Amino acid sequence: MTELVAHHLPGAWGLQSISPFCLKLETYLRMTGIPSRAVVDATPFAGPKKKLPWIEHNGNRVGDSGFIIEYLEREFGCNPNAGLTDEQKAVAHALRRLLEENLYFTLVYDRWMVDSNWLFFRDIVLGGIPLPVRRTVGPLIRRGVRKGLAGQGMGSHAGAEIHAIGIKDLTAVATLLADKSFLMGETPTEIDAVAYGLLANILLVPIESPIKDAGLAQANLVAYLDRIKALYFS
Repeated sequence: MTELVAHHLPGAWGLQSISPFCLKLETYLRMTGIPSRAVVDATPFAGPKKKLPWIEHNGNRVGDSGFIIEYLEREFGCNPNAGLTDEQKAVAHALRRLLEENLYFTLVYDRWMVDSNWLFFRDIVLGGIPLPVRRTVGPLIRRGVRKGLAGQGMGSHAGAEIHAIGIKDLTAVATLLADKSFLMGETPTEIDAVAYGLLANILLVPIESPIKDAGLAQANLVAYLDRIKALYFS
């Protein structure tokens, strides 16, 4: 299969996907101009890592957004980070860890564990599953997410503590961005795809959270998301 097919969770709220990692990949594909066809999967279980996103290309099946991007760099010769110094690459790497391995789990908490948000979110994230099945598997999936949060560590904190963690992370991103157009300067790089995927799924969605409120209070973050949206999703 020479065509690149990208498997995603569905879109909603004006975003291409409700998954930060799927939106990250879609942003990266548009940033690099790699042609692809998006497919929405009701569940992630068909992928090689049982998660979304995943891609099919030339007979290869690749899962995990980070490994997918590494594959795309090898196959298509794209590298948005080519102009970065070693120090900038190190900063971007550390920032990716903050976003994907810390701030992300505060988003998971707000969507899945806050009851008022869950009642709204479940029919979107599980919308591809028939309603009778959804009513059965929804609580089971939610229980699995709760267990995953506990194992990761975020779930051991109280709600107010989780929100305080998320606000500190957002504040750090806003401070690093400062008055630049993009996180590493005036040209978008891979970390901007990472950041847009996650930050848009916090600030630009109807999920209530003190983290969202704190992010919307950072004018440079709001302008940053508007800039990327206009550039790649207008």
